[in-house]
Amino acid sequence: MTDLFDQPLELPPYLLRYPNPWGLEHRREKGLKNLRAAVVRYRDGYGGLPFDELLEALRQFDDRPSAGMTLLVDEVIVRLNGLTTNGTERLIDVLYELHRRGMPRWRRLQVDHVLQRVLFLLQGRGDYDLAFACLGSERSLRRWAAYKFYGVRGLDDQARSLLALRVVQEEIEEPRSASLAFYPGTLIAKDAVLVADLGLAAVLKVAPTTEMRKVAIGFAMSEESPETVAAICEDYPQELVWAVQDCGRSDFLPFIMDMVDDYRDDPYLLHYLVRCVACVGGRDELEYALYVASAVLDLADSEQ
Repeated sequence: MTDLFDQPLELPPYLLRYPNPWGLEHRREKGLKNLRAAVVRYRDGYGGLPFDELLEALRQFDDRPSAGMTLLVDEVIVRLNGLTTNGTERLIDVLYELHRRGMPRWRRLQVDHVLQRVLFLLQGRGDYDLAFACLGSERSLRRWAAYKFYGVRGLDDQARSLLALRVVQEEIEEPRSASLAFYPGTLIAKDAVLVADLGLAAVLKVAPTTEMRKVAIGFAMSEESPETVAAICEDYPQELVWAVQDCGRSDFLPFIMDMVDDYRDDPYLLHYLVRCVACVGGRDELEYALYVASAVLDLADSEQ
């Protein structure tokens, strides 16, 4: 086969629109990549199946060679956006059936991975029930599939009840991987109902990051007095300052001004305090915060 680039003058007009050989080369490489994917999907995979047959293939996946599972799940995910409500609900029913089905350990692991990839994408009757079944599973990968679902969709009452029980029993799982977005402590800290039910002190212990603790403090500020919140946050000064500034809570100003004095040995926190005072304080308070900050800077300069 003759290379397109060997005879540029014989190219059809639609290809001559590309201004340079790089444009044509890029188009060809991209085309080959997409063409390979299409052949894999429609010849070697499940792309040519009607939806009913695709659903049946998923239902009977434990009778199929394990090598084809990735292609099968890939096709399910590709089809999701085009499914009717009825189609999505039928898919949820099949996944629920797979979750409950007894099968060898290595097949259960395959179901774990299917749920991790698909569960958070589902929206239809039974989606929260399937997520709750995974949340209560003894299989950790299914629980983490549920955490991802709730991180995307939000908690419901039955999930809140189970997570609250795990907090009380000190059974909140540690984060997996570098991402904390779907860690259960994150789900709890981002849920105003759970912060109110469990109490801020308990939530701060399981919230995994400064930002999530700040979010929980913000919820508590609408329910508790400044004195109560400030006392609970004694060991979380940075989160408190951040929450006060974000929420614009000038009623916390006396506590913030005390912190300006208490944390003058921590320039990092002091700079957040100055910013917070500028947001919620008056001229006098800002002048004092700047006075303290300047004294800290002068001392640092003199030590150099």
